[in-house]
Amino acid sequence: MFKPLKYIKSNCFTRITANASVRHSSCKREELDWRDVISEAEQIVGYPTSFLNLRWLFNDEIANTAIQLRKLVGTNHPLLKSAKNLLIGSKSNLQSVGLIILLASKAAGIDVRKYTRDHYDSGVLHAQRALAEIVEMKRTGHLIHKTMANLQEKEKHGKKYKDLLYGNKIVLLTGDYLLATCLQHLGGLHNNEVTELISTGLRDLVEGDFLGDHDDDHNPLPSRPRASNEVKSHYVWEEEDNLAKLGSNEFLGQGKDEWLLRTMLTSGSLLGKGCQGAMKLAGWGKDMERQAYILGGHLAIIWQLYLDVKDFFTHPYSYSLVGAPVIIALWEYPTIYSYIIESKLEKKPIEYKQLYYAVRATRSLEYLTIFLNEEIEAIMRNSDQFPVKDARAAIQKMAWTVHNETLQYME
Repeated sequence: MFKPLKYIKSNCFTRITANASVRHSSCKREELDWRDVISEAEQIVGYPTSFLNLRWLFNDEIANTAIQLRKLVGTNHPLLKSAKNLLIGSKSNLQSVGLIILLASKAAGIDVRKYTRDHYDSGVLHAQRALAEIVEMKRTGHLIHKTMANLQEKEKHGKKYKDLLYGNKIVLLTGDYLLATCLQHLGGLHNNEVTELISTGLRDLVEGDFLGDHDDDHNPLPSRPRASNEVKSHYVWEEEDNLAKLGSNEFLGQGKDEWLLRTMLTSGSLLGKGCQGAMKLAGWGKDMERQAYILGGHLAIIWQLYLDVKDFFTHPYSYSLVGAPVIIALWEYPTIYSYIIESKLEKKPIEYKQLYYAVRATRSLEYLTIFLNEEIEAIMRNSDQFPVKDARAAIQKMAWTVHNETLQYME
């Protein structure tokens, strides 16, 4: 269980409080607009990643399925919302994944003794750009698959059932097409180590979908909190062999450890391995590859903290039960788990609003503030190892923007 605040220490700070003072404070104080930060980052890598997906999506195969999306208007099929977010873009969207890989690539620099001007543009190898697209679209295809509507109770959907079923077919075919195309382009890089790395990232994505308990609609449920004397070890993702199976089921029910494992499987692994693969393509060696993987992992973690906190405060009737606020509150006060187990045993909906107030009554948000400050410090420390200043600064600005907005939601 978490220790009282005054006793908590981390690898990032000598002593942290909820009002922690962290370095790079000038960046923290600066009000950063997300669109401006993204626009500046895109100029640095010389590539409008807002349109990174369009070369993949605007072709005959996808165009034919996109035309059929009109039939789904009015059905509230989950694919419609995903399609909108995919093209409009936001902090929760995938555009950041490819952009971060491009920024990491440029921040590491290029050994001009190995490559001529024909191999790169704006400080990024053509192969690294291709990898950024592959990783982004691999995650896109996976998330499109997850928009399948649950049609087990046919009578509940009435006249919309046939349209929703048709939408599920579009979801399946579109996701399959994108994933298959990713594998084709991945082979085109002619680098077996990168192929293995990114393939294991997809493996982790799928494993994350099936980790732990789920409800009847396959929404993930938090695990039963373990007693303190049951905890044998903590999840230190930075030190594990990322080509092997990530983590272990022994971390389920351990609050922050469970959340970190879920996050690394569902987003951190693929982003980290995308950054690592970019270093491998540039021939920078094992040390820089590992540094890039760790940086990508921490960026994914701070992004997920933002998404979880935003989801918790903006959707008090439908937030994720495996989001950071809930999982950390369960670890502090295991009695809150009664809301989960009661719903599961009695086959009735979870009382989201009551659980919301129960979580708010704990010190979960204080611990989240500490966690958030630890992550921003880790990102600053790891990104400082990259030599190219403008790309490094762009990564840090993106992280600070997410950090500050997360704090605003909690305040």
